[in-house]
Amino acid sequence: MRLRELIWQMDKLSWTQLASIVLFFSLFLLTPLGAVTLRSFTYGGKPSLYWFKFVFSDNFYLPVDIVDKPPYIKLSGAALDFYRSIEYTTPSGEKVRIVYVQGWDLGVILNSLAVAGLTTLFSTILGSALAFVFARYRFPGCEALRILLLVPLLSTPFVGAIGLKKMITADGVLNTLFYDVLHILPFKVEFTGLAAVVAVQTLIFYPIVFLNTYTALISIDPTLEEQAENMGAYGFRLFRTVTMPLATPGVEAGALMVFILSLEDLGTPIVFRGTRAEKLLTFQIFTRMFTPAGLISQEATTLALILLAFSVVVFLGVRRYVSLKRYAMLSKGGVWRPRRRSIRLITASLIYLTCLLMLFFATLPHAGVTLLAFAGEWGGTILPAYFTLRNFKGALSDPEVVNTIANSLSYSATATALIVMLGVSAAYLVSRKRGAWMTLVDVLVTIPIAIPGIVIATGLFLVYLKTPLSPLKSGAPLLIAAYTIRKITFTVRSVYSGLEQTDLELEEAALNLGASRARVFFTIAIPLVALNILAGGMLSFIYCMSEVSTGIVIGDANHRTAPMTWKMYDMLYKGLAGGVFQPAALGFMLMMLQLTMIVGANLILRKRATALIGV
Repeated sequence: MRLRELIWQMDKLSWTQLASIVLFFSLFLLTPLGAVTLRSFTYGGKPSLYWFKFVFSDNFYLPVDIVDKPPYIKLSGAALDFYRSIEYTTPSGEKVRIVYVQGWDLGVILNSLAVAGLTTLFSTILGSALAFVFARYRFPGCEALRILLLVPLLSTPFVGAIGLKKMITADGVLNTLFYDVLHILPFKVEFTGLAAVVAVQTLIFYPIVFLNTYTALISIDPTLEEQAENMGAYGFRLFRTVTMPLATPGVEAGALMVFILSLEDLGTPIVFRGTRAEKLLTFQIFTRMFTPAGLISQEATTLALILLAFSVVVFLGVRRYVSLKRYAMLSKGGVWRPRRRSIRLITASLIYLTCLLMLFFATLPHAGVTLLAFAGEWGGTILPAYFTLRNFKGALSDPEVVNTIANSLSYSATATALIVMLGVSAAYLVSRKRGAWMTLVDVLVTIPIAIPGIVIATGLFLVYLKTPLSPLKSGAPLLIAAYTIRKITFTVRSVYSGLEQTDLELEEAALNLGASRARVFFTIAIPLVALNILAGGMLSFIYCMSEVSTGIVIGDANHRTAPMTWKMYDMLYKGLAGGVFQPAALGFMLMMLQLTMIVGANLILRKRATALIGV
């Protein structure tokens, strides 16, 4: 019956759209993931669980042994020294103590889950608290301050973490300011290893929870809270029983995104290599990708499959949980004014102080990138010795750098064109067609956001290494495909949101007047959501430009066709001229491009803007 209903709803255009989506995702998502899965479950050419037994029994990956006595587990290879300290005497006779906060080492697998879990916890607490303040209270400058809190979204690959690293080392800006100059700290504190990864990711990702929660809160029908107040619910009881449950989908969506983005982050562990930050799944997959013989390592594919399983289970589990808690609103199709009340000046001052303190720490990576980009020399001082444009000139005068920038622009533009074609088709099918088949399409175009890029890159290598699409010949085809798969969700969500806000009767009227479904699609539906398509395409483009994991894994196979992010990695860690300053200059340019695109997308959508990075 469902198949008959699908056939009745479909026409030639719809079948073409559906076939294109299924074919593209089958070739560049499902088949690569299947290859990773198949290779992980074989040993010596035969089906086997050897590699899973190897990983889960190796103390490097999981230092846990089962024992007979409670609590029945024993950490046999974990390093539980959360911090360490050293003391030394300067030539002037001053004794200096440095405390290195590094985090517990629980093995690669538990480290990855712990870092993602802690990042999610801190980001959720911070983001949801700030969202509630700005959604429920009104004070002078609140809108400007709310926009400033989103600055961390302008994250650049590698260099954002390097900017923060410059700030938090023992000889960095913060210790120089608070220990050497102001004498506030009794000793120097340096965040390193896993603790540094959590700190960097929290500062970068909290706006995701903030955006999703804020959107959920201002979308609540105020009559629901008013009715609860009429029945005697005020203050914390109102928040606990009405407001928070209604905002749950937004909070959960933001937290889910943060967990997955933290779990798949490769750039931050690379920046803090040489410390415990190396003991994370993404870094281990990256360093173990190829065997000495040049083959795809089965150990790496097994780790990739474990990482994929964690991401997908969390994604589907939380998505299911949120769907069960979708609280209905009483009003339909109406627009209401969110419940916001003015607050006293002293309270507003406390909010300002808290937010500005938060902004100080949240913008440290961006401040570091900017200062490094324009720095001539920078030692153990608060600011560089002098500023110069030499870093930009040096980077842009290198033909290889210019080539990788051109590659990134062309790959991202091509991927964005594919994203628009496939994303608009997918959004239209999901919005206008009903049934279980369209639910599968929705999952197919949404789930890539839960799949770590390094897993997709591993699968693409496995499937296409010995084909005309081999990255050894040219990285362009697979990079374009990977960008399209990874970033299509932004456009799908934007267009779907626009379609849901348009009146279906306009399309039905055109059909009743004899217009074909194809003509209705191109002349009615597309013009109505043109701004959503443009905004979603802009976001997809900029996130393609800053894609890290697939960019450096596939780009490293053929340097001539590598993207900009690979070149930044190459300049930072392979001893080429420029050190950290020239990559910072590239990161600054990318950050400015991000700013232009994100602001443009929000100006285009205006009041129709939603949290496009939700789930």
